Amino acid sequence: MTNRTEASRPRRLRTVLFVGLGIVAIVVIAAAWVGVRALLAKGELDAIVPLVDDVKSAASDRDLNRIDTLASELADHAERATALTSDPVWRTAEAVPWLGPNLAAVRIASSQLDQMSRKVVQPLVKVAQQEQKTSSGGSLDIAGISAAVKPLAVAASTTHRAARDLAAIDTDALIAPLASGIHRLSTVVDSADATLGSLSKVATVVPGLVGADGPRTLLLVIQNNAELRTGGGITGTFIQVRVADGRLALTGIADSSQFRRRDASIIPVPASLTSLYGDVAGRFVQDASIPADFELTGRLVSAWWASRAGTAPDAVVSIDPFVLKSLLSVTGPVVLPDGSTLTASNLVKRLLVDPYMTMTTEQQTAFFAEATSAMFARLFGKGLDPLAWVQGLQDPVREGRISVWSADVSEQKRLTATVLGGPAVRQTLSGKDAYAVYLNDRDGGKMGTFLKTSITAGTAQCRQDGVRTVGIDVSLTSTAPANAASLPVSMTGGGLYGAKAGDIGLIVSVSAPKKAFFGGVFLDGKPIPSTNVVDGDFAVSAAHVDLPPGRTGVLEFRFTLEKAREPVILHTPLVNDPRIRTATPTCG
Repeated sequence: MTNRTEASRPRRLRTVLFVGLGIVAIVVIAAAWVGVRALLAKGELDAIVPLVDDVKSAASDRDLNRIDTLASELADHAERATALTSDPVWRTAEAVPWLGPNLAAVRIASSQLDQMSRKVVQPLVKVAQQEQKTSSGGSLDIAGISAAVKPLAVAASTTHRAARDLAAIDTDALIAPLASGIHRLSTVVDSADATLGSLSKVATVVPGLVGADGPRTLLLVIQNNAELRTGGGITGTFIQVRVADGRLALTGIADSSQFRRRDASIIPVPASLTSLYGDVAGRFVQDASIPADFELTGRLVSAWWASRAGTAPDAVVSIDPFVLKSLLSVTGPVVLPDGSTLTASNLVKRLLVDPYMTMTTEQQTAFFAEATSAMFARLFGKGLDPLAWVQGLQDPVREGRISVWSADVSEQKRLTATVLGGPAVRQTLSGKDAYAVYLNDRDGGKMGTFLKTSITAGTAQCRQDGVRTVGIDVSLTSTAPANAASLPVSMTGGGLYGAKAGDIGLIVSVSAPKKAFFGGVFLDGKPIPSTNVVDGDFAVSAAHVDLPPGRTGVLEFRFTLEKAREPVILHTPLVNDPRIRTATPTCG
């Protein structure tokens, strides 16, 4: 028995040895397999980097054919990278300490690039190519616009999943080069996620607005940021456009001087709005853009237009001159009847400054009508390049310079889920930590071109009960010349509306989350009177300030709120964009 036992030991040792060697061999082979595939996958991903830059360049040139070719190349590389990183051996290796998270990150990045290539880039290029072929002579391809809704929805959901999966990667566990690459990819995808998310929602409304269900009358309202209102500026120019069978026709133009003031509001407005800004929003057509609620602005504008034209529009689209500037940057200049040109570089000055410095009221009316007709012909009289329009409108949309209201209840409900829903909607969409700074002129002139602003926001723990203090500081500077009082009355307001001629007079309000408590307003460190009301879904605090030429004033708004986090800041679209920064407010 002993001899047999001793004889079996070498056999067991050999078996263990062979099994051990087999395991080692499998591990070595698997490591080699994963290593080779990792190198190949890296090569595929490295090849994608310059292609992305090439796609951006082709997009700037609006070369859809080039984008299509590049998109196919990008898709091929992404597909091969996905195939190299998705086999069972690779997935098993992801469990290995230190190495595993890096392998998982490569797989996720490869997979998401593949998905976005096939379900986002290529389909949207096809949509744009089709639109480019069928939109000509100023007409809209309504069928093509309707057909784009589904691809946009798929692209948006795909991009959102990619953003979510990339955000879940723990970059601290990755080697530095890979972490950097994942961060760059996440930044690009996050930007695309925000854009496509909004665009896909807007796309569900556009077909109806442009006549898919029958002819529509749209009222385009151009706000003038030189005289500030919550939404951007006074509602100064009104353009009626008829859309039928894909064709756009300009059927009416008016400016604010053609609407008489009223003794009573043209439609009811909330008492909270009157408390904040006075009894003006429904009595003067210029003040229709005071409400942060653009649904109210749309109904006000519709009522004003109906009082003049006899019929109400189907929808109201509000823009400002910076939207036109952005469009001209991609479509080219506009030649006016006098032979001069409006360009992206001179449009703001020619529309917001020059008329009020050199023209009478009658001359201003004539000039705005001529400029409007010329720009309409330039923008809609030729083929409508969809990529050019997307490029021209993406920044104004992001800056809150375009808002839309529809008289159709179903369309309006969908609009209130998009960034085109107006200031209050944009604040809601920005989350529970969003605060909006609104500026409304009270000098009656066009002094907004001389206004420089900056906004500082932050939170501090000033109490023992866990409630935090939120500070929103608004720094305002008048760059008006020392002799501003001698400028034309149409520029200064002539001291007739509450501020001295040459001063910039403002009502500054901060819209906070509804559950916030008011903590007062301070001007240059000293407490001043303020109006504090709940307006719709927000707690709003407002105060007045006048700025003589060269003066800087800092308004400090304070709120208290449980579990307050760093504020997200929105603001009235301005002539000069404000600098926004974060700082901890002082307590006491």
